[in-house]
Order: sequence, then structure tokens, then C-alpha cells
Amino acid sequence: MLILIIEDERRIREGIASILSEEGYDVLQAATMQQGIDQMEAEFPAVVLSDINLPDGDGFTALRYSLNKGIETSFIFMTAFGSRDVAIQAIKEGAYDYISKPLRFDELFARLKRLEDMQNLRGQVNRKSEQKLTESRLAVLGDSPPMQRVKMLAEKSASSDAPLLITGETGVGKGLLAKLIHATSHRSKLPFISINCASIPENLLESELFGYHKGAFTGADKNKKGLLDEVGEGTLFMDEIGEMSIPLQAKLLHVLDDGTFRPLGSTRDLHFRGRMIAATNTMLEDMIANREFRQDLYYRLSVLTIEVPPLRSRQDDLLPLAESIYRELSSEMGRPIGSLPLTVAQEIQNQSWPGNVRELRNYLERTLIFGETSVEGASDDVTLADAVHRFERSWIERVIKECGGDKAAAAARLGVGLSTLYRKQES
Repeated sequence: MLILIIEDERRIREGIASILSEEGYDVLQAATMQQGIDQMEAEFPAVVLSDINLPDGDGFTALRYSLNKGIETSFIFMTAFGSRDVAIQAIKEGAYDYISKPLRFDELFARLKRLEDMQNLRGQVNRKSEQKLTESRLAVLGDSPPMQRVKMLAEKSASSDAPLLITGETGVGKGLLAKLIHATSHRSKLPFISINCASIPENLLESELFGYHKGAFTGADKNKKGLLDEVGEGTLFMDEIGEMSIPLQAKLLHVLDDGTFRPLGSTRDLHFRGRMIAATNTMLEDMIANREFRQDLYYRLSVLTIEVPPLRSRQDDLLPLAESIYRELSSEMGRPIGSLPLTVAQEIQNQSWPGNVRELRNYLERTLIFGETSVEGASDDVTLADAVHRFERSWIERVIKECGGDKAAAAARLGVGLSTLYRKQES
């Protein structure tokens, strides 16, 4: 748990930080209200432990800022003994709790423990909601004979802990299938973490997976958990596994063989307790022949294998799939949930969809934004700037929804600052 301390008295601030650090908490410090706001924007602490009176304002200003900007953090105010009225006002304005000075650390630890329990419970609720949503999308896989085989293999895979390799063209829904398998497995209440091996440079991919210790390399100014550790006993989904470098493949093979890994700069091995699902749109057998992929890693990853067929080979699934996606997108965009328009259905049947389900989804999303005439036939009175603005707003709302309303996570996923996201929402 990351805790931000906002306190202008250096001795008090550093003393609290030292004790919290000894208890295993990650701690940030700020001496002024503005420094605290800057830290909240940059680091998204789970808890803010703030004094009321600060050199450049008061703690209430920082609280109101976090509430207005949608920064999800819990405020605990430090108040002078007997300042009951101030404490009550803090609770009314949205603070989680208050604690009197001088601090009794047993009371503070009790409050932090309750907060951790609440956050864990919230995470369980979010995962249950995600599980229900994912299970409801099972129909998206289709009922054609090729997809019935995929469903059968998915059910068997869900009951296993063995590594799984999902193959298929770009856009067929390999990531969705991985989520469905996780959601119907005994790990369903545990984290599902995905990483795209093609979208992260090699040196960063290693640190993302394995984590690192402070001082491991230039810029490593604090410890960072790797995804192999962060996933716990959940599922780690590694998309585009064929893009991983040979040296990193060797390290991943060690994880699968021995069940251990070592963060960069550490001298201690950690245990990988989760399940690994990998996906690729390339022929790994050809890469093995060209010495671009390790054969031994391929055998470890492909204990179970599912090949997802392209959309063009399962025409029977096309319209039911489009109908399901259309209703889902209508709900996300706040539109009336009706049936797929006849003109759209006819257009869908006339296309080959080389981009598979992803291309179909993008087409339906454009249809909902621009109307049945699609992008090419959009009304003449809609300027390009208007069209781009409408699409951008729709995309932002969709990502926020996919992130469970967490705007900070949505901003990170979109690659923009939190303030930029708010500005684009309001424009």
C-alpha cells in the first residue's frame, strides 16, 4: 500500500514515514499542499495521511482536489487533540477517517488495516463483476462447428493449471478467450494480468515481467514488483509471445521449469505461483526452424493448445456475433439497445473481415458513432474535426468503463495525463 504523508513539520513527517516504512508500507512525503497534489497526480497513492493546516493552504483543499479530479485515494486527517468539529467536517467532505495528534500508531495501523481489507473486498467485487461480464460474453465465441471445438477445449483448459498456448490470426479474440478460461477456472477470483510482448521494448519487458530492486540499473530509484510476482496465484496472459527475444525466452523457460524467478538486482529467488497463458499470431514452428524461437520453450508453453479459427471460416457465427457486439457497444455508449439494422447486417455479410473480430467490432463502433451510413457515408454536415472529436469521446468513455470507472488507470492505458483525460471529457 502506497501512503502519501502531507505534513509541514519535517521531524514529524520523517518520523511517521520511518515507522510506516518499517511496517512494510511504501511511503511518499510532501511538505506543502501543492507538493501533495503533485504527488497524488503522479503516483496515485492508496492513502493520504494529511495535516489540516499547511503553509500554502489546508488539507481540505487537497481532499477536494482529489474528489473533483476523480483520484481514487482515501484521506486520513491528522488533527490537533480535541478538534472534533474539524474532524467531523473532514468526514462530511469525503475523508475516510481522522486521527488525533500526537499519533498513536496502533490506532493508525488499525485504520490502515481496515482500509486494506476494504480495498481487497472492492477488488473481489470488481473481479466478480468482471467474471460475470466475461462469462456473459461466452456467446461471442459463436456456435459454429469450429467454435464448438474451441469451447470444448476451453472448458478442459479451465480445469487445468498447465501452461496454455492460444494461436490464431490477429483479431480473432485470443485475449477474450484467455479471459473466459480464467473466469471459468478455480482462479477466477484472483487477478488476470495481460501484457503484450510486442508493444514493450526488450529491456523494459524484462523489468516488467521480473521486477527490479533499487539500484539495479540507471533510473531504478525504488523497488518495483514484476508481473510474475504481482499476479500471485492468478493468470498471466502473455500476448504476442513470438516477439520475445531469445535471451528473455531462456529466462521464461526457467520460470516454467523451476517455478522461480529473480528480480533484476536481487540475490533472492521468488516463486511463480500463477498460471501462464500465451498467445501468438505467428507460426512458432517456422520461427523454431529459423532459430527465432526456442523449441524447448515452445514445448513447455504448448502443453495445451487452442487454435482460434478466422472469422471467414465460420460464416454461421458472423451475424450472431455482430448482434452481440452491437448490443454491447450500444450499452457502453448509452444508446438504445436495439437489433442490428438490416442495412448494417447486409453490409457485414458482404465483407470478408481480414481483421477478424477486432475489425468487425471497430466497424460496428463506427456505425454507432456515425450512423448506419458508416464513416464513408457520414453526413456532409459533419466536419472531420467533429467526427474525430465524437470518436475520441466515445473511445475515452469505453476505456473508462473497461477500467471499472478508474480514470487514472484509463488515462494510463490511453497514454495521456489524467488532467488531459478530464479536459477531453469536458470539451
